[in-house]
Amino acid sequence: MHRIPRSRSPLAALCAALALPLLACSGDDPSSSASAGEGSGEASSSSSSSGEVSTSGAATTTGGSASSASGTSGTSGTSGDATTSGTSGGHDTSSTGDTGVVDGFLVGVDVADVSPSDAQIGKKDIYMGAYGAPYTRGPAQGVHDAIYVRSFAIEGPGGGVIMAISDFPGMGNKLTRAIRTKVAELTGLEEHRVLIGTTHTHSSPDLMGLWGGVPGSYRDQVIDAASASMAAAWAARTPADLYVATGKAPNNNRRGWGFTDDDMIVIDAVDLEGGRIGTLVNFAAHPVVLGEDNKEVSCDYTGYTIDALEAELGAPAALFNGTLGDATPKVPDGDYADDFERAAAYGELLAGFAVDLVDGGEPIEPAVHVDHRAWVQGVDNVLFKLAGQLGILEYDFDIQGLDQKVETQSTYLRLGTQVQLVAFPGESLTRNGLAIKEAMSAPHRMILGNTGDALGYFVPSDEWQTGKNDNYEESVSLGMSAGDTARDIIVGMIGVDAF
Repeated sequence: MHRIPRSRSPLAALCAALALPLLACSGDDPSSSASAGEGSGEASSSSSSSGEVSTSGAATTTGGSASSASGTSGTSGTSGDATTSGTSGGHDTSSTGDTGVVDGFLVGVDVADVSPSDAQIGKKDIYMGAYGAPYTRGPAQGVHDAIYVRSFAIEGPGGGVIMAISDFPGMGNKLTRAIRTKVAELTGLEEHRVLIGTTHTHSSPDLMGLWGGVPGSYRDQVIDAASASMAAAWAARTPADLYVATGKAPNNNRRGWGFTDDDMIVIDAVDLEGGRIGTLVNFAAHPVVLGEDNKEVSCDYTGYTIDALEAELGAPAALFNGTLGDATPKVPDGDYADDFERAAAYGELLAGFAVDLVDGGEPIEPAVHVDHRAWVQGVDNVLFKLAGQLGILEYDFDIQGLDQKVETQSTYLRLGTQVQLVAFPGESLTRNGLAIKEAMSAPHRMILGNTGDALGYFVPSDEWQTGKNDNYEESVSLGMSAGDTARDIIVGMIGVDAF
């Protein structure tokens, strides 16, 4: 998200206009690939000392038909400032949506257009998200390029999952929960096996309620379309082989570190006759090539990456953002007519790296392991508290006087012994993300950022308020301990999976 001018603090911006729903996402300077902040006013909670964690987790379920769907429950305990409940390890006896004994992988893909129509745009109540203070950027004035939900369903020995990525800055947990519930009803999968994420494009409708929001009719349209797409991908499953490769691609770190998570991981699905089903790419860089002055809905560079991939590979593709909290685009030098040309140059550059990786992928052995944790994080950030009190966000806050909490979650997925993956509930900064990857032992390690939740920045405590990027990320973070809490819970979940 992009930051408001430095001369005005986020709190001042909110209080100066009390009509404003909350602070904006901040940010990366679109004119410079290595710019400074992006706004994550991604709602939710800030927690330094007050984070209880209630976790529910499902471990691997192998083969066989599943019994009727039922939520998992388990032991409770504590982890740092958080209390956790859930299961870890062993065999989950609740429904996983298995079709029966599965020897190999089954893969299905679906793509759904979720662009607002001209009539919807004409009502001038679909606000653009991720830049500036609330309402200041104004509503969308048109659609430059279509935005989508792209769904990948994977099943194998151990059960199934559906992963979908949508072209929005983020989604409030009211929406993601509605989507998970609906998809679970349609497919028989447990809700934690339904992963909905956002690319975090800064040129798309605000489904978080931070910049003006969208009408309920459009919100419901997105919920229905995303649910239908994920269910369609599940219904389209067909026998397939999966291949994976990891390489490097160019990005920047805006907090001044000399490194960032520049891994690009590609999973390619091919049917048993050799036809490509779809390709999933995981790479971290904020979609902020287009600036705050852009008033047209767009995927930013990610759309150009997908267009180039699909043209080259001849099948649907999806790009999940990774450890994106402080990762920004590194646009090639050139004489560009406008920011759309710059976005195209970077998107197509990334597509070239991805195509090269597809050519060198190694097979993934058919096996699926899933685990899950949910935790309740205290809301310490004054901005978020005020927004929660005003009831203007698309998030459920548990408000008890001055105390506020919000529940978040993470799902862990392993494919064979080749791939380990976690859904991260917001924008992890580089050092937190790399610590999570270091806990993994598979050769290919993925973090799906802004997936399962979109709760702003997760900053390592030893990096907190150290002046990096003018402490922007801290101002729209869950709090000093939130990054460490999420990292430690996720690392603990990874550690349970001995393989």
